[in-house]
Amino acid sequence: MEWNEATGENLSCIPAATSRRQQLWIPPPLGWAKCNYDAFNHLDNRDSGLGWIIRNSSGRYLDGGMGKYQGRFIYAEAECSALIWALQSTWSMGYTKVIFEGDNINIVRLINGDGLNLKLQHYINTIIRWTSMFSEIQFTYKHRSSNSCADIPAKRGAVSDRQWGLFHTCPSFLDYTVNNDRTNAS
Repeated sequence: MEWNEATGENLSCIPAATSRRQQLWIPPPLGWAKCNYDAFNHLDNRDSGLGWIIRNSSGRYLDGGMGKYQGRFIYAEAECSALIWALQSTWSMGYTKVIFEGDNINIVRLINGDGLNLKLQHYINTIIRWTSMFSEIQFTYKHRSSNSCADIPAKRGAVSDRQWGLFHTCPSFLDYTVNNDRTNAS
């Protein structure tokens, strides 16, 4: 409880079973896209990475990307940065009905209006402003074990020799994980 009060994080409402076992990736409804996003953050000036992957209702890979950035002071800042890149990229590629799914429950709660965190308010305000660019948008949480398709490009982004990359076909380093998610979601 003291940790929750000191950090402003409330982890008590995450069901124990949910946080300990792998959840399956769930496809979006027909007509929607789902964008999973993640960050790989160093808490200093070293290069960090972010990644996102967009899939349709059958679990088919549509687009994705990764980028490199300077590490943030707290992990939540890194997750917000990854989401902002995902929002901008998804919108610029023409997606209008999107579920953005990340593995930081506190960020999802803040975006959905449940709580206030002054350290993150600038990021949250930026994210909320981007919502007007979409015809329909949702923000959901999934345990990190179900977010490996975004975690992989985030980690690769940190060590890549390029600042960023967009992939309009599934890169070979994601093939197995994307196909595994599709198979398990069927």
